[in-house]
Amino acid sequence: MPIDAESRRIAELEVENGLRQYDLAIDVIETFLEPDRPFALRPSLVQQLQAVAVKDIEPYPGEWRNGPAAITKSKHTPPGAHLVGFLVQEMCDYVNDNWHERTAFHLSAYVMWRLNWIHPFSDGNGRTSRTVSYIVLCASLNTLLPGSPTILQQIQNDRTVYFRALERADEAAMSGKLDVSEMEVAIKGMLATQLLSVIEQADRQRT
Repeated sequence: MPIDAESRRIAELEVENGLRQYDLAIDVIETFLEPDRPFALRPSLVQQLQAVAVKDIEPYPGEWRNGPAAITKSKHTPPGAHLVGFLVQEMCDYVNDNWHERTAFHLSAYVMWRLNWIHPFSDGNGRTSRTVSYIVLCASLNTLLPGSPTILQQIQNDRTVYFRALERADEAAMSGKLDVSEMEVAIKGMLATQLLSVIEQADRQRT
């Protein structure tokens, strides 16, 4: 079926906004790498990143959803809209309170899953959760991670492992457990792929 003009416009905006969201993420990471700027995750940052992702697509960018949400091909039903603000703050508190106690992979995986689980916006939840997760990973490791394709690009290209890890964390949550171990493994694997490109580039420079 031919793509109508509106669908084409939205597709183009999603690409452009995705690039802007990534640029904003890099700016945020570099800011928190400054010695006098200790990291703290805030709901306002989550809202700012989502607003960029859906600019000129959604009517109320950066605002929490005001109605029910559903996740395609998922057994999980996101919580009611009246709980969104509280749950996002709770997520941020978990990251901040465990900043020195949990690994970078755990915190990054937790954000990746939890923000999807809350599904706080009417659109752009997946893109924003992945971007916030990447910011947390870089800030926790205290470096702007080199290499390409980045973790974000790898998930964009193939979401199979990402979706499976989300499902496993959802299943654990239904049993009253916090278990994002499969997402941690996925992030480690994708980071290895990202960093491998740096080694390969260095090898090519010697030949």
